Amino acid sequence: MKDLIKKEWTDVKRDRKLLLGSILLPLILLPLIGVILFAAIVSQPPIIDIINDNYDNIKYVKELCSYIQSNGGIVYINSTQPADVEVIFPSCFYENISNINRTAIVYISYVISSRSSALQLVENGLYNILYNTSIQRIKYLENISHTEVSPSIIRDPLEVALLYKLPTGEQASYQQSQFSQLARIVAIILFPAATPVIFFVSDSIMGEKERKTLESLLASPISSRAFIFSKLIISIILGLISSIGDLIGLVVFSLFAPYIIGESITFSATFAILVIIVYLTMILLTASMSIIVLLLLGGSSRNVQIINFIITSFGMIASFSSLFLNFGDLSYPLSLILGIPYVQLVASIMFYVFGLIEESIFSISITLLASIFLLLLASRFLDSERLLLK
Repeated sequence: MKDLIKKEWTDVKRDRKLLLGSILLPLILLPLIGVILFAAIVSQPPIIDIINDNYDNIKYVKELCSYIQSNGGIVYINSTQPADVEVIFPSCFYENISNINRTAIVYISYVISSRSSALQLVENGLYNILYNTSIQRIKYLENISHTEVSPSIIRDPLEVALLYKLPTGEQASYQQSQFSQLARIVAIILFPAATPVIFFVSDSIMGEKERKTLESLLASPISSRAFIFSKLIISIILGLISSIGDLIGLVVFSLFAPYIIGESITFSATFAILVIIVYLTMILLTASMSIIVLLLLGGSSRNVQIINFIITSFGMIASFSSLFLNFGDLSYPLSLILGIPYVQLVASIMFYVFGLIEESIFSISITLLASIFLLLLASRFLDSERLLLK
């Protein structure tokens, strides 16, 4: 098998475009995405146009304008320039807001597909006006009724304390809540980073078929296990090489994350090691599934597309399950989803975040055993005729 692996690697080195593309494309694309998002946030802050129909409203217009500008927004007054949000203070606004028995109305016009942060900025600014006005009205009532009260307590009689807990019932912190959200993002992006292995496995066998060397290779005295494992090893090596670009690109991309989401992203060394182990296991699972399905269906180009569709579908189900499922508290029949390939790996990440270390290790171990079983199955039932003719 050593000579066969050496032959496979020699074939790979001849295709320099494959190696360069596998490394350089992720290395360029991920940082580029980060730069574009960073530029979109920094160079194009939320733009709000305030339309004032009455000069008497100017006090409240200035208050809203000051809040928006202090929070990074750009404000136009009675402008015709394009804006994310248009705020209209009608002519009757001052008359209504200054009267304790009336309700003032402000119209907000939001351009569909514009930055949602612009709308949130306007709503927060208007809430400040609402709060300050209600405090002034309470003080007015306090004065005319000659009753000593606390306007802020009258205004906000209910205080909500937000607590966090793990699915296990143990108390958690806000940082753990944020960490779980970031872990879900990691779970989503791991599978796409492992998908090049599907191509490497298919190409390693289909390349032999296109070069008319597959038949002679299968007819040689090498064992089916040596044939499969040599293809597997080379495909995994190429997958790891391609992941170098992904990992470096991900690091560069993460440098822009604090500017994009407004918070720093920090992972512990233990979590980073877990992610690496899960990623390597995912590559092994992808390679083993690609081989077994290719051997079952045959080596035609149409079957390669089917293989890509099947494995990608499983991976996407697993990736998005991290967004919608609570892996810390799965009950029957929803727990059956753990039988879908890749879901166990996603679950292992979330189990770790929830403090379920044993469950996390078990999930990874099950996937490793399943991958090895598929490889042994493929080597035992290798059908040369199906691979050549179908």
